[in-house]
Amino acid sequence: MDLAQTLSKLIQAASPSSSEGPAAGVLLEVLEALGFSPRLDEAGNVETVLGGDGPEVVLTGHMDIVPPGDEAAWPHPPFSGYVENGVIWGRGAVDMKGPLVGMIGALHRLKGQHLAGRVRFLATVQGEVGGLGARHAAKRLSPQVFILGEPSRNRVVRGNRGRGEIWADFTGDQGHAAITDGNNAIYALGRFLNALEPLWEEDHDGFRLNPTVVECFPATSNVLPGVARVILDLRFQPGADTDKLLRDLRELAGDASVYVPEKVWASGTVSMAIPMMYPPYHLEVGHPLLRRALEALGQREAGCWPFTTDAPYFGGQAPVIGYGSGDPALAHTTHEHLRLADLEQSAEDYATLVRALLN
Repeated sequence: MDLAQTLSKLIQAASPSSSEGPAAGVLLEVLEALGFSPRLDEAGNVETVLGGDGPEVVLTGHMDIVPPGDEAAWPHPPFSGYVENGVIWGRGAVDMKGPLVGMIGALHRLKGQHLAGRVRFLATVQGEVGGLGARHAAKRLSPQVFILGEPSRNRVVRGNRGRGEIWADFTGDQGHAAITDGNNAIYALGRFLNALEPLWEEDHDGFRLNPTVVECFPATSNVLPGVARVILDLRFQPGADTDKLLRDLRELAGDASVYVPEKVWASGTVSMAIPMMYPPYHLEVGHPLLRRALEALGQREAGCWPFTTDAPYFGGQAPVIGYGSGDPALAHTTHEHLRLADLEQSAEDYATLVRALLN
């Protein structure tokens, strides 16, 4: 199997969230060519199984990508899958089509070997926008362990921070800016942000909170808005009290409406209303499967991803261990690229992890 060629083809199959079909088609084609029998589930996830009865290891990651941004800012076109000097460029090379191809490379290596159980490959939809694919698949899976492939520089990872969006809506008197002397909602929003800033410049009680979007309704320059909204990006550690945080923010915001929005996502025949509060996940440092994974790869300790992942949705079913090729600092940037040597190493390491965790 040519991993670089496969990844290049997968990068060329642009697959923004909710439009993963092109990437799913490539994965189905590649798996069939390797002699597997892949299928699409009800949500549009791609999966296949190698091996028979016994304990199961699931190799999983998401197919969707974030938008490329300004394509002119890329050294090479974001959907070219361009290979140069041992590096492959493109949106998804790191996050996370590279890890998916590494997992398929592991399946190819394991095929024909005796396994003390079986391994399932699962490529999910909507991993960037709430995890519908993972949430749906997790309901019917009960493996011994999940191996999640978000980028980690080929290091074992044991969890991630949570993420949430908190919206604060300040109401005012909508009117003509040249005439109205009523309440301007923007001033109330500004006072809220001024009060918030000294409390949240750095991590506070397990939280990191940053305003990221300010918008007005109507968004017209000669009209006082009826509503001024700020969206707060929240990152939080396990054990952080998000209910208390919301109470504190509501007290700070006065008459404003402070809430966590909910959005309905759909893929295939599956639809879910998902609150925009995505939980953290940490596997305990001394977990025996985590220790076994570290020993298998000759690593001493496992860190945590600073961003959110699908781990919490799988973690209710079985332990989740993270591992993926690529530098996470390159994810979502216009310089996203992956060293082919790291891709090859990941395929070997995934195979090693499967064998170690099934024994």
